[in-house]
Amino acid sequence: MDEIIAYFSEIFHLSTTYELPLNIVNALNKLDRVQRGELKSKLFNQAKRLGQGGDAVKAITWLETSFDQIEKYSFRLHDVLFSPGQDIPENIAFYLNHAKSTIDICVFTISDEQLSKALLAAVARGVKVRLITDNNKMRDHGSQVKDLARAGVEVRVDNSRYHMHNKFGIVDGRIAFTGSYNWTYTAKAYNQENLVVTTNYTIVHKFIDEFSTLWVEMFHLTVKQMRDGRLKAIVHMGKAAQEVDTYANSSILPSDDDEESSPFRSDEDDDRRQRIKKNREKKRRERSEEFPKSRKGTRHKNRRK
Repeated sequence: MDEIIAYFSEIFHLSTTYELPLNIVNALNKLDRVQRGELKSKLFNQAKRLGQGGDAVKAITWLETSFDQIEKYSFRLHDVLFSPGQDIPENIAFYLNHAKSTIDICVFTISDEQLSKALLAAVARGVKVRLITDNNKMRDHGSQVKDLARAGVEVRVDNSRYHMHNKFGIVDGRIAFTGSYNWTYTAKAYNQENLVVTTNYTIVHKFIDEFSTLWVEMFHLTVKQMRDGRLKAIVHMGKAAQEVDTYANSSILPSDDDEESSPFRSDEDDDRRQRIKKNREKKRRERSEEFPKSRKGTRHKNRRK
């Protein structure tokens, strides 16, 4: 940000329009909404200093031009995509392949090799990749979860008869995508699915908050290779660990989009779910108190006669 302010200050006395150098364009492109607001505030204070001594009009013109350049080169992205077809997987792969620092994925299931390869490539180039997924779906025939965990992706799963049914991702803390789309061949080739992509600051940070909450709630998954070559997944639950084998010992191979609940149930699991639910309700109350609704109007309720 200091580099941007210094550049704009240097060109204060230019009377013609100008093109920004690539390093300044890239610096502007990296700013999020909050940082852009901070930059504008600092430039406003700079304009007051530069406008002293009879240059007030020039300072105002300079400030307007600077603000226009900030908006021109700000990174914004909003898109809606649909399947079947390649639009959704190709766009997701594009964002994954261009990630610079972090990828956080929270999806029900992963069996699409194109997307799993993009995650593996990100790990190979030093991007921190975290994955939250459903503990039952990772047992599916064709699931990529074990291979991803073994390759260096940090994986966490639930341990419940219920599903971790989210389908969203966050790239570099700036791009969020979400929708009905499962990371499967069926979703790509046959299903009617959708995906929304946005860089809206508020929306992206709500997904970041939710991912952070789930990351704490879920259980760490590790993978080790057995003597027979199979990969054994182990879910770590505090001091305990539960081994989750492949379907090698079962004749049942569920489809990659099967969303039936597992038969697992325990009182401890239900108690934990209730605690999570109460914590979420508490957070919602705190948020509503911090940011009260500003909408005015009358609520219309349906009444039975």
